[in-house]
Amino acid sequence: MDDLIGIKQIAKLANVSIGTVDRVLHNRAGVSKATREKIRAIIKETGYKKNTVASRLNLAGRKKLKIAVLIPEVSSNWTYWELPKKGIQKAVEELSEMGILVSYYYFTDPLSFAKMGDTIMDIKYDALVTVPFFMAECNNLLSKAKAEKIPVVFLDTEIQLDFPAYFIRQNSHKAGMVAARLLHGLVGTEGRYFVINIVTDRGLHANNQQRENGFREFFATNFKDRAISIMTINQPIDRPFEINPEIENWFRDPGRKGIFVTNARSYLIPAILKTNNVSNVSVVGFDLHHDNLECLRKQEIDFLINQKPEFQGYTAIKGMFKFLTEQDPSDLNMDVPVEIIVKENCGAD
Repeated sequence: MDDLIGIKQIAKLANVSIGTVDRVLHNRAGVSKATREKIRAIIKETGYKKNTVASRLNLAGRKKLKIAVLIPEVSSNWTYWELPKKGIQKAVEELSEMGILVSYYYFTDPLSFAKMGDTIMDIKYDALVTVPFFMAECNNLLSKAKAEKIPVVFLDTEIQLDFPAYFIRQNSHKAGMVAARLLHGLVGTEGRYFVINIVTDRGLHANNQQRENGFREFFATNFKDRAISIMTINQPIDRPFEINPEIENWFRDPGRKGIFVTNARSYLIPAILKTNNVSNVSVVGFDLHHDNLECLRKQEIDFLINQKPEFQGYTAIKGMFKFLTEQDPSDLNMDVPVEIIVKENCGAD
């Protein structure tokens, strides 16, 4: 249906002006409750749907939708964020004719996150895509965004915040439980388990802790009558792996061993195991980093859990565009399924 003709027909049936119908369609003030309900009833009865594509194309030459993206700065120790950015860029290319502009901002710590957030609020973007790494700073940012009526969607992780927010992420707790089930199938109840958190200068992130909690819950729930040996190692990424007597004792055990790496740096583990002559080990990690995939093909890693970072970035932009043009937030809350990758289905690098 043509957008303008559709509005004219609705206005005629409701005996109101086109402007009144337009205010109802865009949920703006200035229409009485009775008139609003009458117009909505006619819209429902006639099956009218606003042609958002035509409308947006019409507006693109006059008004751009500006979306800010605030993500960690990519470095040699932090390459993961190249992947959601790749998905974001794909969505921007697909929406290029719709008059959408994306600007990138980067942070390295809570202070730079807050500073960039303030800059974004001052410029008054139409929407913001970011990550919930710092609770206090995110709550402050959400408070300002709410005041400015700027919608915010978070990628990668979900944490409890003071204000309602949108999240596109994998359930990290469930992903940890899946990792535990996979490793248990290889190691069994008699084996020993390691949870390795590769910690950057930004510390241990919430999703790493959530994954570990899920991993431990799997064993606590399913094997209540057995004491499963699980050791946590928080390894700074910029320091050599240190073998204390307890870790050495576990490594020297001839029985089956399972290692769960809670982030995308599983590829660091095979070299550590080789250096310390550790054998009889199965490894589960996260994400299709090219080094992880190479280890998977060599069978140095047994399973990778894919949280689809490119898809997250792509969906965030597409979902935000849908929200800004149709007031439909349905694609801004998404639980990305836990996808298990093995040597046989890892595809080309």
